[in-house]
Amino acid sequence: MMKVEYCTHYPSFRATFGGTALIVSKGMSSHQRIPGRPLDPDLEANLLRATQDLLIEEGFERLTVDAVAKRCKASKATIYRRWPSKVALAVAATAALLPIPEVPNTGDLREDLLACARTFIQEDSRMAVLSSLLVAARHDPVLRMAARGAIGSPATRLFEQVLMHAAVQGVIAQNIDIDIISEIFPAISFHYVAALRLPIDESLVLRVIDGVLLPALHIT
Repeated sequence: MMKVEYCTHYPSFRATFGGTALIVSKGMSSHQRIPGRPLDPDLEANLLRATQDLLIEEGFERLTVDAVAKRCKASKATIYRRWPSKVALAVAATAALLPIPEVPNTGDLREDLLACARTFIQEDSRMAVLSSLLVAARHDPVLRMAARGAIGSPATRLFEQVLMHAAVQGVIAQNIDIDIISEIFPAISFHYVAALRLPIDESLVLRVIDGVLLPALHIT
């Protein structure tokens, strides 16, 4: 069973899974604070950036909290006060690259879906961070659970909320399988990044939204 506790200093949640404590970014604000003095925002950003750089340079398996601390001239205690494990730190650093925006509601379903998909577009060098994490998550169930909670699920929910609103407004049929369709773009994106090592760009966004999602929704 997983216990979840939200905290505020950095959009995140604390989860205990299989006896391992995790704190992972949600990309959303919350209203509780974890015990201890919060980190300085600049130091926190530097720690996350250093973790991203090391994920690119070394990969998840060779990433260490020691290396992050040394790169930022910080103590390990400072890092562990905010992230209790390497998994929590790596997931928070990766999730920081994919902030989840407010649910788009332009009045045009296609534009709303495009806005959801464009949250995945990042500069090429930074997407290697996501690739490193997703490849490692294949063989690490705790990492996989944390990554899905912090990165996959929020992205899927963004599409889901747009489609639920469209169904309520009568734009799409009530019997559309929103759960499955909401996962299409995130799944394709993660496959491109982790398996194919290809970037998510505007061309892919348009291909998937116009060629896959809208036809699946019977929107022409």
